Amino acid sequence: MKIARFAARMSFFAAVILAITQSASAKAQSDYLDFRGRFLAVLSDADMEASAYIDNQLGERSPGLTDTLTLIPLTRGLAREPITRPITLPVSNSVMAWPNNLAFTPDEKYAFVTETFAPAPKGATLRSDIPSGRLLTVIDLRNPQHPKIIDQLDLGNQPRPVAVHPAGNLLAVSLRDPRRQIALIPFSNGELGTPIFQNLPGINDPEANASHLEWHPSGQFLGVTLADRNEAVFYAVDRTNSSRPNLRAWGQPIMTGKLPGVGHFTPDGRHFIVTNLLWGDDVADQFVGSQHSDLTVINFAESANSRNEVAHRIVSTAAVGGSAEEFAISPDGRFVVSLNMEASYLPQSDQRMTWHSSLTLLSLNSDTGRLTPRTTVPFEGILPEGITFDASGRYLAVATFDHHNPARSGGTVDFWRVLQGEVPSLLKMDYVIPVMRGAHIVKLVQ
Repeated sequence: MKIARFAARMSFFAAVILAITQSASAKAQSDYLDFRGRFLAVLSDADMEASAYIDNQLGERSPGLTDTLTLIPLTRGLAREPITRPITLPVSNSVMAWPNNLAFTPDEKYAFVTETFAPAPKGATLRSDIPSGRLLTVIDLRNPQHPKIIDQLDLGNQPRPVAVHPAGNLLAVSLRDPRRQIALIPFSNGELGTPIFQNLPGINDPEANASHLEWHPSGQFLGVTLADRNEAVFYAVDRTNSSRPNLRAWGQPIMTGKLPGVGHFTPDGRHFIVTNLLWGDDVADQFVGSQHSDLTVINFAESANSRNEVAHRIVSTAAVGGSAEEFAISPDGRFVVSLNMEASYLPQSDQRMTWHSSLTLLSLNSDTGRLTPRTTVPFEGILPEGITFDASGRYLAVATFDHHNPARSGGTVDFWRVLQGEVPSLLKMDYVIPVMRGAHIVKLVQ
């Protein structure tokens, strides 16, 4: 009898231990990659290999390689099985621009894609064979399982960055057109209004074109970078006439550094951070001569000072890895991570080519705008240009164009954890989602 009771008791303890172990394992699995948000959106340009930037050769092309928008649902959590299969939609787009030709309305019901360059014609073998694009595409995401294109607008030559006003009812798009440098486009209930074109106020240069456009969180201002002029400029948005919004210069242009690309406002709107790639015709090895890039922080003046001057000023500059076209700011504004292409996109026959790209983690003081570099971590991947934090600020998703490793050929979304201890660092997660070759933008939809 005692033996039977002992055996029953041990069986009970074993069941409890097993349950605890299984529970701990499940919690560890969900905590391991608890990437927060509704879904990730990834844009891929499948027309060319990354090395075409240097040797002009498009490389492998097949019917299965198509410009694609990929939606990756996150509702189950990435570390839990089964993972919902990614949803794809063919959408013409181009990597031959800064990584800013995908945007969403604040309610996340609609997405917008600009076509800086059109698809490569049949039989094309050279990057120079690809014609300029003209389209702004509107995608209905009200049912993310079945996204659909609902409108396309011929905007003009090479539409580039697209940005959606925080109210969701106005788009700003940059064009390479000396007579129509910016288009402001009303948007309501899934329909585009008539574009209002204007040139960049305060910039008397018909060749100028905006590398990046970003709305201030208040919706009252627009931040703009001008790569060819090494400047950032700001505009106040006058919507007194609701049918005809207008831009006016807000302060003087700021010299940021050499070749500013994208720029992002911090979540509180107090600072505007710009990446300077330091490329140029006057630099030895034009695209790879500089071994690092810079991030420059501008203190943004929302109001005039006592002398009635709108005085923006640079408050911090920090070196990051080479060829940093994009960066992400954490939701709480404490961290910045630059995504550095290095020289990964050169042909493998080029001795300057690097077998790695990298991430640079920096701390940001939200009061002073001071950036403090913490670490730079290399990783295998070609031409990564897309990066986003998740909604919690604990994880990063990175869109990688392609890979040197033949076992990982094609585009991927890779994941990192931000370790926020006394010495912040980055941890690469052993979790990868394959996507169409040419992934160059990833955005979080919350």
